[in-house]
Amino acid sequence: PNTIISGVKRRNIFLVLKESINNVMKHAGATEVTINIHFNQQMIIEISDNGKGIDTEQLNQFGNGLKNMQRRMESIGGSFSIYNNNGTTVKMEIPL
Repeated sequence: PNTIISGVKRRNIFLVLKESINNVMKHAGATEVTINIHFNQQMIIEISDNGKGIDTEQLNQFGNGLKNMQRRMESIGGSFSIYNNNGTTVKMEIPL
């Protein structure tokens, strides 16, 4: 859509995308990654892989990467979630 997104939002979205893909490469053992971007009143970005998944009960034991991703989305008024679905899916929702 014809929407202007601030530099701060673009940077944070890019860094979370980059970290998500890096996590897939380092940890998932995936052979396929899909990135879907949808627009309505917000931008919704989903990064899904077909890897081994993530133990959502032990998310707090992982490094700062996931916490930083969460903070980045919150700092621009968005949300961040991660869940298992035949692999792992990271979902970002950013208001436009």
